[in-house]
Order: sequence, then structure tokens, then C-alpha cells
Amino acid sequence: MNPIEVHYKNSFAALKIGNYLAEYISSNFALVCIGTDKCIIDSLGPLVGTFLEKKNFAADIYGTLDRPVHAMNINDYVKTLKKKNYNSIIAIDACLSNKKNQGIIEVREGPITPGKGIGKYLPEIGDVSIIGVVDSSDKEFNDLVQDTRLSLIYEMAEIICEGILVAAKANKPLDVYVRNQASLSGT
Repeated sequence: MNPIEVHYKNSFAALKIGNYLAEYISSNFALVCIGTDKCIIDSLGPLVGTFLEKKNFAADIYGTLDRPVHAMNINDYVKTLKKKNYNSIIAIDACLSNKKNQGIIEVREGPITPGKGIGKYLPEIGDVSIIGVVDSSDKEFNDLVQDTRLSLIYEMAEIICEGILVAAKANKPLDVYVRNQASLSGT
């Protein structure tokens, strides 16, 4: 499937992400949300994981604000994921690009190579990648840390979460989804 790129402010962003991901969400998949809460520019993945966890999303979620997947522990998570034998793994991470791409969310087949943009060599992870461009790679690291707005990262994480939920709903039979909605509304 061809990759998609959509700006997080696009009113159809969540739908586009969801439509792309629908075929990868099954009863045996995992989400790996890479990053850390210690640095705003690297908190996209853990925010997505936390949002999904708070929505009681029925999937194995690795990487939240409380339990991040980052450079220091990613090798352990890769071993765990291999043992679980998932049908698919969706990896989510922040990345740097040029200034005009800031706010773009890219979804594509293939793994993420975390840390690549800052010269780290970490193991590839995932069958499908969701990458959020959070800032420009033209800046010095100290400037990135001070210039990147949490609101951008937060809003991008909300859209990615919404897209994953759209994909999950697309895979449920309509009567199950309607029944669940009716029980939630008390009717």
C-alpha cells in the first residue's frame, strides 16, 4: 500500500489514518509507542499510548507516559514482541524533518528506526509505521528542546489516537459497534 501523508490539522486526518490502518488491526496486534516524557519533542509516542490506554483500547500497548519505550529499554521490548508472535505491530514515533513538513503525519508499511534522526542506532520495530514530524532537523538540539510546543505534540497525538480508533471501528461488525454504543448511552 502507498504511504499517506496528512497534516494533523486536516479535518480528514483521523479518517485517512484509520482507513490506512484498518487492514493491520486484528485480534492479535500490538502498538509500540516510542519516545519519552522527559523531552517534549520525543513525547508523541507515549502520549498516543496513554490516550489509547485511557480509552480502554483493547490491544497490547507498549509505551505510555508512565511506562515509555525508549533508547534505554527498546531492546528488551523487541525481544518481548518477538516472543508474542503478533500478526502485526504498529509503531509510532516522532521525527524531525524540514520546517515545511512540521505537523505532517506519515503512515506507511515497514518498520521505524528510532533515533535515526539524531544519530542513534537502535533496532527497527514494527510492520507499519506512524511518524509525526514534530520539528525541523535544521535546528540544534537545545533549540529543539526549547522551541517545540507541547500543544503541537498533544494535538498530533490526539489525531493519531483518533485514527487508530477509526481503524478499530472499521473492523467491527456494525451490530456489535451499535450495541456497544447503546450500552454506553444507557439505552
